[in-house]
Amino acid sequence: MLDIMMPGMNGYDVVAQLKADKATEDIPIVFMSALDDIESKIRGFKAGGIDYITKPFQEMEVLARVRTHISIRTLYKQAQAEIAERKRVEDELRESESRISALLSAVPDTMYRIARDGTFLDFKASSNEFLFAPPEQIVGASLSHILDETLANKFMACIQEALAQKVMQTMEYSLKMEDSSHIFEARFKDSGINEVTVIIRDVTGWARLEQMKSDFINRASHELRTPIATMLLMVNLIDNGTTPAEFKEFWDILKCEINNERRLVENLLNVGRMESGQIDLHFAMVEITRLLNQVAGQFEMPARDKNITISIQMNLEPGEEVLVNADENALTQAFVNLLGNAIKFTPEGGNVKFSLQRKDSGVEVSISDTGIGIPGEDLPLLFTRFFRGSNAIKNEIQGTGIGLFIVQSIIEKHRGKIKVRSKVGEGSQFNIWLPIDTPA
Repeated sequence: MLDIMMPGMNGYDVVAQLKADKATEDIPIVFMSALDDIESKIRGFKAGGIDYITKPFQEMEVLARVRTHISIRTLYKQAQAEIAERKRVEDELRESESRISALLSAVPDTMYRIARDGTFLDFKASSNEFLFAPPEQIVGASLSHILDETLANKFMACIQEALAQKVMQTMEYSLKMEDSSHIFEARFKDSGINEVTVIIRDVTGWARLEQMKSDFINRASHELRTPIATMLLMVNLIDNGTTPAEFKEFWDILKCEINNERRLVENLLNVGRMESGQIDLHFAMVEITRLLNQVAGQFEMPARDKNITISIQMNLEPGEEVLVNADENALTQAFVNLLGNAIKFTPEGGNVKFSLQRKDSGVEVSISDTGIGIPGEDLPLLFTRFFRGSNAIKNEIQGTGIGLFIVQSIIEKHRGKIKVRSKVGEGSQFNIWLPIDTPA
């Protein structure tokens, strides 16, 4: 519970120090101040406060608000505990699967038989797998002769532990290969009184995906909380009484944040459905120009707030309709994600353009912007789930990294194609082609 006007250091500076320290950054902060102007309240929320109570206050109101925030925090911690438990179960399942594979002598990427004293007895690997040394130099050699001292010692420790405990031992290590660092996982299982079988697998891609998933959870948690804080502020401002002009402004902001929260939740749910193959599409004839105009209408306020001009260019005959066989909700979500990104990544005063034309027995919709652009090295990974482009991270633009993954999945389920062209500092253009005669 923090005041704002204090001797020596004001409340905003105290919050800045708390948020800068790992030990205190998660402490919930409620401002209690005699400052009743909107600017002070908004500054309090932007600083990191979860609530703002104006003096004088009622004891019961303060207690009720604190209890509410404690309940929300408890639910958040429970969700974190469930994620940790799920990870623990997944780790146990992976270990069990690897143990079974070793016992059944499954052929992994690379397999070595190593004696208790560290001598290579045998190995098996496909021709394109990485080996510690040329094949003719492995059998009969010692770990200490082939591996560097640190890695050889780690291997020996796992070998001794696997033989003593009769339990599979696991370790990870990294090696520099060509121009990049690769992460390997080594699993040690006793396969005799004085020998172990070591299964080695390149898990670089998996490790990167796990890191991306972890980053995604942190980003999603942040993006879920941010609109809630803004919505609470708007509700409090409206409850405290407003002029008609203020009411309209606060109400518009509230509706905008609710739509942002709804879109984010829909994206999160759809990623799960797509990964499990449970997403069902219901096809019907959809008039595409009407759909695009409706999507553009959803972003009038966000575009106006950034002074961004949205233009729509339909390269059709006057009054011409274009019908596609599509799931209207899914297709709407795809274009909402694309237009939302265009506005998010375009600086103030920029332009976003929707265009449509008939092309190759279908229809092509283009969404172009004058935004920050996408580095060339990021383009091949752009539609990967959880991926965040380096330019977005550099410019501290929030996002979950799942929007374009969802877009591509939806377009592919409509038997369409999506392509992107971009140049850093000049903007991006996404081209979506849909067949006119997409079968249901």
